[in-house]
Amino acid sequence: MTFDFFEGAAGTGKTHNLIGRAREIVRDGALGEGHKLLALTFMNGSRRRLDARLAENSEFRRRFECQTFDVFARTLAARRRSLITPEMRSKAEALNEFDGPCATVAAMLEQESVRKWVARSFPLVLVDEAQDLDEYRMRILQGLTLSCRIVAAADAFQCLQNGRDTASLMGWLEGAGQTHHLTLVRRTNQQGLLAAALAVREGRDVKAVLTAKTFDKRTEWNGAGFRLIETPATQKNAELLAWVIANDISQRRGPVVILTPDACNAIIRSALNSVQTKQHKRNSGSTFGPYPCIWERHYNEEVDTLLADIELPEAASYRDWCILLTPLASQAPVEQAISRIDRLRRTHGQKVFTATQVTKFVRESLRNLSRLGFRQQSGHRAMTIQHAKNREFPNVIVLWPHTVPGSSEHLRRLLYNGITRAQNHCTVIVLGNGRLNAAPFAP
Repeated sequence: MTFDFFEGAAGTGKTHNLIGRAREIVRDGALGEGHKLLALTFMNGSRRRLDARLAENSEFRRRFECQTFDVFARTLAARRRSLITPEMRSKAEALNEFDGPCATVAAMLEQESVRKWVARSFPLVLVDEAQDLDEYRMRILQGLTLSCRIVAAADAFQCLQNGRDTASLMGWLEGAGQTHHLTLVRRTNQQGLLAAALAVREGRDVKAVLTAKTFDKRTEWNGAGFRLIETPATQKNAELLAWVIANDISQRRGPVVILTPDACNAIIRSALNSVQTKQHKRNSGSTFGPYPCIWERHYNEEVDTLLADIELPEAASYRDWCILLTPLASQAPVEQAISRIDRLRRTHGQKVFTATQVTKFVRESLRNLSRLGFRQQSGHRAMTIQHAKNREFPNVIVLWPHTVPGSSEHLRRLLYNGITRAQNHCTVIVLGNGRLNAAPFAP
C-alpha cells in the first residue's frame, strides 16, 4: 500500500495538497464499484472543514465519508463486536468514552481479516491534522496502512497538547512512505504577519522583526498585517483592555475573531463584556462600538450554562423532568433530551431517570449539533486558541494574559497557532508590562 505524507507550517496548504493527491489517486481508478474514500480527523472542527472541502470536488461526490477517529472506532467496533475479546473490553472500560473504542479498534486492526474488511469499503484513507494523534489513534492509522492507501498531513508544531512528545509519531509518518515538505505559506502574503509567526515558531525575538513606534510614552511593534502591544490591564481597570480591543476592531474591515489561551481569565471576560455593551471614545471625541461578540464554547461549557439555573434532582420521573425542562425546551439540546427520555420510557419501560443520565443526554445532543456544524456563528466571535485550531479568519486579535500555564515550547505553540489563524491582520495584545522579553515572545 502507498503512503503520502504532507508536512509543513501553518498556511502552507497541507489540506489543499492532501485533497489534491487524493484526487489524483481517484482519477487513477483507486475507487471501484461500492468503494468510498474515508477521511479521518482527530477533532470535529477539522472533520467539518475537511468534509466541506471534499464536497467541493466532483470526483468525490457521494463517494466519501468524513469521520473523527472516535466515530470510526465506535462504528467498526459495533459492526465487528463478535471479535472483541474480554481483554479488549477490559482495557476499553478503563479508558474514557473516546479512547476506549479507539484502543479496541487498534487491537482489532491487528487482525488481517478486519483490515481487509475495512479496505473493501475504504481502499483510500485521508488523515488531516495527524500531529494530534495519540497512541491509540496512531495504532489505528498504522493498522489501516497495511491494507489501504493513505494520504496524511501534519505539522508537529501545531500540536497543542501540553507535554505530548510528537517525535515518534512524526518520525513514523515521515518513514511510512513518500514525504512532501511544504514551505510556501499561502494563507497570507502580509510580510509582517509571516515574519512574526516564523519568529515565534523558531523561538526568536518577535520584536526584532517588527518596527517599534512610541506614542504617549507607550511602545507598540508593527509590521504589514501585524501589531504587538502591551496593555497594563488589571481587574480594576479592565476598561483599558476593552478600549484597546474595541479600537482595534474599529480599524478592521469585516469580522474579527478574538482568541485567547485562557477563556476563564477574569480580566478578559470583563473587558469583552464591556466591548459588547459599551460605546468608547477617542481623545478626538469620536466614538466607536459597541461590538457584539459571541463566545464559541466547548459543548461541556454550554451544558453547564444551559442547566445552571435548574436544581437537578438526583432522580425523577419522566413527568417531573418534563416540568423542570419544558421552560428550556426552546433550546434544541434540551428538547432532544426530553424526547430521548420519553423514548426510553415508552420502548424500555424506564420510569426513573437520574440527573447524570439527563445531563449526559443534553451533552450528547450538543456534541452532535457541533459535529454536524449547526452551531456556527457569523460576525465578531471569541474563542480559545485551541477551539480555533485548523481554522482561518480575515482578522484576529490574540489576548495573551499572564495566566497561561505550560512550558516555553507549549506557550510558543499556542501563540503561533493563534497568530497563524489570520489571513489579513493579527493584533496581539499582551496583558501587563515587561512581558515581551520572555517566552513566547523572545527566547
